[in-house]
Amino acid sequence: MSSLENALKMMLLLSRDRPVLRVGEVCREVGIPKSSVSRLLKTLSEYGMLEREKGDAGYVAGPRALLLADLYSAQHSLKDLVDLSLERVTAEFGFAGYTSVLTGSDIIILTVKHGSYPLRLVREIGQPMPGFNTSVGRALMAYLDDDDIARRARQNAAQSYSDAEIRHHIELVRTYGVAWTQSTIIPGIAALAVAVRDPKSGESLGFSISYPTSAVDEDLRVRMLQRLREEAHAIGQRLQDPFWTDRNLTDWPIPDFTLDELVE
Repeated sequence: MSSLENALKMMLLLSRDRPVLRVGEVCREVGIPKSSVSRLLKTLSEYGMLEREKGDAGYVAGPRALLLADLYSAQHSLKDLVDLSLERVTAEFGFAGYTSVLTGSDIIILTVKHGSYPLRLVREIGQPMPGFNTSVGRALMAYLDDDDIARRARQNAAQSYSDAEIRHHIELVRTYGVAWTQSTIIPGIAALAVAVRDPKSGESLGFSISYPTSAVDEDLRVRMLQRLREEAHAIGQRLQDPFWTDRNLTDWPIPDFTLDELVE
């Protein structure tokens, strides 16, 4: 059992920031003798969990690890992953959360998570809304090319936008990884949203939280934004979504929320 635990500890050291395991480093971090580390790494490579790096400088993830990742992904759809993330965020902050999909120029709500906050701001599952006028709609549209975004934005938006205005709102999402809005339908309500895409299936989903502005100060809003971004980044890393894999989580800046006065 001790050998199994040590082997698992070694595997847990692998990450995108550390794709190679070297005997000396593993020795220091796991705290076992060099001979034991070498033996366990060799055994893991013999069973395909690891393989020798080119040049024999260390060990990298092996083909068996890739198979396990594929099996895991097959059992967990993008919606499963997004719903789990949304559940964590709504439990942490207490506000209502939504999973949505972009269909044409509309977003459709697929999941609603009730928060603990006494004022429940709940829209119905299956309810369509003009996509560009919502935070989650713009987060999803950020995956599209600019001509497609402009066409969809103008199709049923509540007001007319110039090309420059449309590009501005979408570039904010691409810059910060998050979209934010103030509601005109229910005054005093705001929303934050992120989106993720599965490159294999081409499916994209967004998830968002809505909250009363009177219940949230600037520090809390930044914390909610960061948590949404963390959850989306984790899903994006798992699915190899370039929007999230091309940048480290720490590279995403904190926005000045006054940059976007768009309302939903």
